[in-house]
Amino acid sequence: MTRVLLVLAIVGVVAVIGALYRRSHARHAAHRSRPPPFEAEITAGAERTWVVFTTKYCATCEPTIDRLRSDDPDARLVKLDVADRPDLARRYDVRSAPTVLLAAADGTVLSRQ
Repeated sequence: MTRVLLVLAIVGVVAVIGALYRRSHARHAAHRSRPPPFEAEITAGAERTWVVFTTKYCATCEPTIDRLRSDDPDARLVKLDVADRPDLARRYDVRSAPTVLLAAADGTVLSRQ
């Protein structure tokens, strides 16, 4: 009888943890799937804008920026330090540097790298 109760308790705990994980994962995925558009001050009416989130100590940020400039010279490129714009880093769920987003003229985020 004790073994049956123990098994039922373990199954119950696993079920609760699984439900909490699925709920958290679904909420996070929904948030990331529709990022808000950038403000006009970021895109400045450019046809497309590369927004690069950087940090002071990012070793790969400058090579990434140089590559974007050479691969897409007609696009606007905006470099944002997450320490200077933590509000935008939170809004666009920036968790590492460099994080690169491509925005259309209306601010809509077209891609994320």
